Order: sequence, then structure tokens, then C-alpha cells
Amino acid sequence: MPLSVYGVHAQEHANDTLAAEGVRGKADFTVRPCLTQDELDACIEIQKLIWGYSERDVYPPRFFMNLVRIGGHVLGAFSPQDRLIGFVASSPAWRDQRRYFYSLALGVVPEYENRGVGRALKFAQRRMALRIGIDCVEWTFDPLRTKNAHLNLARLGAIARSYIPDYYGPVQSSLQRGLPSDRLIAEWWLKSPRVRKALAGKPPRDPGRKPAAEVNIPLDLGALLELDPAKAQVCQSAVRAELRDHFAHRLAITGFVCDGKSARYLLDHDGARRG
Repeated sequence: MPLSVYGVHAQEHANDTLAAEGVRGKADFTVRPCLTQDELDACIEIQKLIWGYSERDVYPPRFFMNLVRIGGHVLGAFSPQDRLIGFVASSPAWRDQRRYFYSLALGVVPEYENRGVGRALKFAQRRMALRIGIDCVEWTFDPLRTKNAHLNLARLGAIARSYIPDYYGPVQSSLQRGLPSDRLIAEWWLKSPRVRKALAGKPPRDPGRKPAAEVNIPLDLGALLELDPAKAQVCQSAVRAELRDHFAHRLAITGFVCDGKSARYLLDHDGARRG
């Protein structure tokens, strides 16, 4: 069933509000499927602009075209001039007896960052998944990038309990800059209380709850890579060791705090399988 066109202030089924919090007054855009060749081609240019990928590392148009024909999707955020300013792409996936979506990419052009576009795209993705009976979306993110951690954990309500060193192998990207492509696996349980709180603009994790553990990451990985690449690699190794040890002891990342002085993951005991 095709997804109908809707704006960021529309009401979602089941009394959920579609990503309106944090958007009003900051951006004017519409979220809808990318279906034409020109729209899918624009997703390629966004990948190069945001991540500085080489031709080898971008998802090509043919791949996106297949996604929209096999049960996946490519959702775009469009400006009033109908320019593609961001997109999210997902593939159908299967593990054991469970169906889920694997979210392959989420990108927003620089001039529209911090204006609610990424969050709106993710909640549009949620709506599409729930329509077809899928209750979980997974994706990867760089453990050392504060902006990604904040969006995924504090704004969307995802959790993480898997750390995979050098997930993609060598990546030719202006962001990766020679570091191993370590990744956390985000689990987004779409019907969980955490996600419903995030949808309503509330903190997914109780701010007064004392975490079982905390793991610090650099405030600005990009600046650290510029000044001292060797130190960045040492930092990555330390974060890798800490998080993998905590995960081995059945802790999960449930929160993230970045207060201008430090950036840190908050971990709790992994008692519930669904966030």
C-alpha cells in the first residue's frame, strides 16, 4: 500500500503526533516517498554532500529503486520548492521468526540540520512500519558521534546493546577519516513506552534514574580528528572496550547526555527485550 503524502504537522493514526515537536517555526517541509528517478538520484548527491562518500561507498539509484519495489522504502523531506533536503531508506529484514526494518541511511543537508527534519523522517518511517505490522527498526551509528547519539537515544527512544568493531571495513568518507568503522546497533521498539514518550516530546529515560554505568565519548570527534588523529583512535579503542564489557554484563545504552562539558552514554540493566 503506497504511503499517502502528508506534512510534518499532520496527525498520525493511533493518536500519535507525527514529529511535530521541535519543528514548528523552524522549518517548512513535507515528508513523502521518493519514487521518481530524479528523487532517487538526489539521494545520491545527499550522501556525497553529508558523508563525503566515494562512488564506491554510496548506495546507487538502482539499489534504492529495488528497495521501493520489494517492500522497503525511501522517504524524503522536501522543501516548499520541492527540493529534497533529507531522506531515510529502509529494507525489509528477517531474524529468526521476527520481521523488522533495517534502516540503511538517514541524511539531512547541512542547512536544514537541527530543525527537526531527521526526527520527522524517522517518525514517518515508524508510521510506515506500524502500518504493515512491523514493530522494530534497527540501524547502525558511530559510537563517537554526539549528534547521532542524541538523536537516536534522547530524541527517538532507541536503545543499543551491540557493538561491532569495524562494521563496514575501510570506509572512504570525510567523516570516518581513517578510523575503523565501529558501529553501535540501534534498536527502535516502535510500540515501547520509551518511543511513545519520545513521540510526545518527553525524555525516553527517566532523568532522575541513576544509571548502572556511564561511558564518556569526545564532545567533538571531528575536531579531535583534525587536531590529533592518534588520540581519536585511542579514544575509540577505550570506548569500544568499555561498551563491549558492559554489554557482556547485560547492560544496555538507554540514554545520552551532552551538557557542553561532557558527552556520555547512560547504561541500565538489560531486563526488557523491547526497550
